[in-house]
Amino acid sequence: MPQYDHICKKCKKDFVVEMKISEVDKKKVKCPHCQSASVERQVTNTSFWSESVDRYNYSKGN
Repeated sequence: MPQYDHICKKCKKDFVVEMKISEVDKKKVKCPHCQSASVERQVTNTSFWSESVDRYNYSKGN
C-alpha cells in the first residue's frame, strides 16, 4: 500500500500515512502528535517505482 508524507501545520511535525490510492483525497488525516486536522500532504514520495518509468533510466545500461 502506498505511503504518503504529511506535515502538520499546527505542530510542524512530519509523519507518514499509509492508505489506498482511492482514499487519498477522501480520508480524513489527523496529526498523530497533536491530533490536529490541519495537515498538508507533501509531494516527496521517492519510493515510487514503475517499470514504465524505469526503462528510461539509461544509467543501468539498458
